[in-house]
Amino acid sequence: MKSIKILLIAISIVFLFNSCEKDEPIIPSGVESTVYNVTLDGNTVLIDSLEVSSLLRMDATNYLFYFKSSEPDIANLEEDDILMIYGVALRRVTKITRDGEETKVETEYASLNEAILEGQIGWNRKISFKDGINPSILMGGKTITSNSSSQDSCVFAFKSDGFTYKIRFDYTDQKTDVTFRITKDDVDTIPAVFTATGSMDNFFSTTEMEFNNGKLKRFRQTNTDMKGDLTIGLKVKESGSDNVSYELPAILFQYPALVGPIPVFINIYALFVINSSVGEGGSSDVEVGFTYHSTTGIKFNGSTVTADASMGEVSMVKNKAETVAAESATAANFGFAFPRIEIRMYDQAVVPWIQTAFLIGGDFSLYPVCQQARSQYLGACYLDLTFLGIEYSQAKTFWQEEEKLLQSGSCDLGLLNPEEPLL
Repeated sequence: MKSIKILLIAISIVFLFNSCEKDEPIIPSGVESTVYNVTLDGNTVLIDSLEVSSLLRMDATNYLFYFKSSEPDIANLEEDDILMIYGVALRRVTKITRDGEETKVETEYASLNEAILEGQIGWNRKISFKDGINPSILMGGKTITSNSSSQDSCVFAFKSDGFTYKIRFDYTDQKTDVTFRITKDDVDTIPAVFTATGSMDNFFSTTEMEFNNGKLKRFRQTNTDMKGDLTIGLKVKESGSDNVSYELPAILFQYPALVGPIPVFINIYALFVINSSVGEGGSSDVEVGFTYHSTTGIKFNGSTVTADASMGEVSMVKNKAETVAAESATAANFGFAFPRIEIRMYDQAVVPWIQTAFLIGGDFSLYPVCQQARSQYLGACYLDLTFLGIEYSQAKTFWQEEEKLLQSGSCDLGLLNPEEPLL
């Protein structure tokens, strides 16, 4: 249905780490809810929930849509219209081919602000891993299903690039116990092992946006009350050199919803980063307990992007910190980002990732002699407002807290990775 486009003006966006603005929330906090209150642009054609059955089939790869020609909105469809299909797609029409009872519609990319003239969209979702959909993991074209799954637990085990990954979740109504174990396969004697174990509480994920005259007026994405206890460990001995940055190429948990006609997805991933160089006679054994209660978030007010995050209460306690060097220096670092949250609308990621991350590291250099161990707790995100009509796409760090666990000798202690934290 046509209701009562996009001139993008170059805009300078400055990232400011303050939050003095008191924006009124679009949706209430602490309760699951959605808001869809919009006026569509006059060139937008909505195929609503009653009309979507007129979509006979589609080619999702090439964005081709085949409709019943008898549907009035399809009969009146014109090139350059914005086509909004309930729960399916948002596209600009480039070509229409009517062939008897079937109409083929060819399309190209369209941004959301081209479809919406005015209004508010938002959703607030409780993230309980127990309620998340567990899609199968796709690795190298091979589908990997859970080794063991029930209402209270889920287990995955698979191999990739010389490492074995074992992942387990045990659920309750309030929290989830997590176990991640990564083992290097090609070590002859003692394997290199990287672990993350502990528990994480449920939390709320909120996304809201407002449009005015076909432009994004404001946007906010926050994840509140992210609370947990995690123990991060690494144990390596004569394991050689590794430089691995590995994001699981699959969604561990997914929370889909319809907000008006718009399909939205909250996807949960995990990211592992391993950097180590442990030669003959060298070893490193580091284990740190993290306790945290934080909020991650970012917002846009029409001209500036600002952090809407708080590190909150955090502690990092050393359980082990032993590093030995023999013929050459030894260094081993392990980073774990989880939950790594993605926010998608249709097939577009507006927040490709927003996360808490945990890093530990131990090294022993010989010239000069220095033995040290450190840990970090980070909050960071990547915001991409392109689909909402703003030319802004950038990664930002909310906080980067480091704890010195051990220092002996002549050490120049710096951040584990000062140039680019775990992203």
